[in-house]
Amino acid sequence: MVALAVPHVRCATCRRPLVPRLVATGCPSCGDIGEIDWSPPTIDGDDLPPFLAWAPLGTDPVTLGEGRTPLVPVARWGDRFGLSHARAKLEYISPTGSFKDRGTAAVVTHARAIGAGSLSEDSSGNAGASLAAYGARAGIPVRVYVPESASGVKVAQISAVGAEVIRVPGSRRGVTEAAIAHARDTGGYYAGHNANPYFTLGMASLAFELAPDPPDHLVMPVGGGSLFVGVALAFAAMGGLRRVTRLHAVQPAGCAPIVAAYERGEPVVAPIDRHATIASGAEIETPPRGRQILDVLALSGGRAIAVTDAELLAHREALAHAEGIDVEPTAALALAGAARLRARGVLVDDESVVIVLTGAGYKVAS
Repeated sequence: MVALAVPHVRCATCRRPLVPRLVATGCPSCGDIGEIDWSPPTIDGDDLPPFLAWAPLGTDPVTLGEGRTPLVPVARWGDRFGLSHARAKLEYISPTGSFKDRGTAAVVTHARAIGAGSLSEDSSGNAGASLAAYGARAGIPVRVYVPESASGVKVAQISAVGAEVIRVPGSRRGVTEAAIAHARDTGGYYAGHNANPYFTLGMASLAFELAPDPPDHLVMPVGGGSLFVGVALAFAAMGGLRRVTRLHAVQPAGCAPIVAAYERGEPVVAPIDRHATIASGAEIETPPRGRQILDVLALSGGRAIAVTDAELLAHREALAHAEGIDVEPTAALALAGAARLRARGVLVDDESVVIVLTGAGYKVAS
């Protein structure tokens, strides 16, 4: 175990200190999420600091080589939709095939630092696969609760590195509750990525990689919102959120609580009735960071839009055929969203656009 001073996680609203192994369950007093104090690294040109070296996690992170993913032009795909200057951030080229590795590295580093004896997580697949791998790397047992509909490929990836998988029928919320209950009952660490402030901290690293040449627009799929909020926090900490890079959130039409609140002009996200969508990684009926996501949209001048399964599948295929890049359906949300934003005149061809491709195509069955 690595001994280090771990900063207190406090409720974002009432400032109550949270139990370290349960930081992802939120505040027991007011229900809000936890937050930690941190400072961004100094970015000197393209010379980035080592991954998480700037974070309040000590000097010995649990790592599998995450971060520093490629940023490539996708002009052949983009030319079809008036997005000839579009670039793609290839987050699927991560150790376990998804962007979740950024956040998981920080979470498992924190868990090991406080002496966690076990890890539990609720996931549609990618976060579970990531936690399973990083838990194995750290030598900590992992149990992952997944929806009954979880991809067999993702479940196999979780099991392959020794984690236990529990399928839970019913709503996505029920999966979360099962994982939290296990942590409470066993004294383990609940690693839930949707509300863990360390997970969001790890996600901030993506913004630092874009900092030397920040785009005019950044388009991301949004479910729980950890990537969206983490990137926004990093840009804000570097003094570049307000009206510099516009952050756009894309959700599946079958589960779009952020879009619903955004379109109604409401400051908080209300629970919705979820409908089936192939973009399982974004099926979060009540995102715990909903208020933060709406705040980021307002501050950055971004938009929240929903796209259909047919749209995202069409763009997934178009990208693969035009660029040789195969992503999973949830990642393709960002492609379809960017094309729709261009059609609406939100994106214009002479502005720079980065589309975050969050997960690999092999994550789903053909």
